[in-house]
Amino acid sequence: MKRIILFCFLIFSIVALNAQDKKLTRKEKKAQREAMLTKQTKELIEANAWQFNATQMLPSSGRTRSLTTPYNVVLKDGEVNSYLPFFGRAYSVDYGSTDSPMIFEAPVTDYTVKDAKKGGYTVKFSAKNKNDNVEFIFSIGTTGSVSLRVNSTNRQFISYHGDLVPIEEKEKK
Repeated sequence: MKRIILFCFLIFSIVALNAQDKKLTRKEKKAQREAMLTKQTKELIEANAWQFNATQMLPSSGRTRSLTTPYNVVLKDGEVNSYLPFFGRAYSVDYGSTDSPMIFEAPVTDYTVKDAKKGGYTVKFSAKNKNDNVEFIFSIGTTGSVSLRVNSTNRQFISYHGDLVPIEEKEKK
C-alpha cells in the first residue's frame, strides 16, 4: 500500500512540475520572443541574405498608406530584388512609362552594415534600375522592425516600414 501511495505521489509531482514549466507569464513569453527575434535578426544581417516585407508606405508628400498587397525587398548573393510601390514626384521619366521605378533586379554596390547607436543595424547600399540610381537605407531594430528610406536621382525620396524576415522561397508553378 505504501508503494502505491509513494508511486502516485511521484507521478503527481512529475505532472505538477511539467505543468509549471508550461505556464509562462506574459512577460516571460515576450522576453523569449524578443530573444528569438534578436538572434534571428543578427543571423540574417551577418549572412547578408534577408527579406524586408513592407507593411506601410510614407511618400515624401502625401499621407501614409498601409500596404495590403505583399511588397518586399530581397537581398541575396550581392543582388537586390526590389518589389515596392512608388507614389511621389518624378523629375525625369521615360515617356508613357507606367511601371513602378521600385520594381527591379540589380547588383548591389557600396554595401555597408553599421551598428546603430541604440542597438540594431543600419544597412546601406545602392543599385541601378533602368535609368535611375537608387540608394536604400535600412534602419533595422534589434527585433527585426525596419524603416527603409529610398533615395533616387530622378524621383522624390520615399519611406517604408515593415519587418526583416528570412527569404521566402517562391513556389514554382
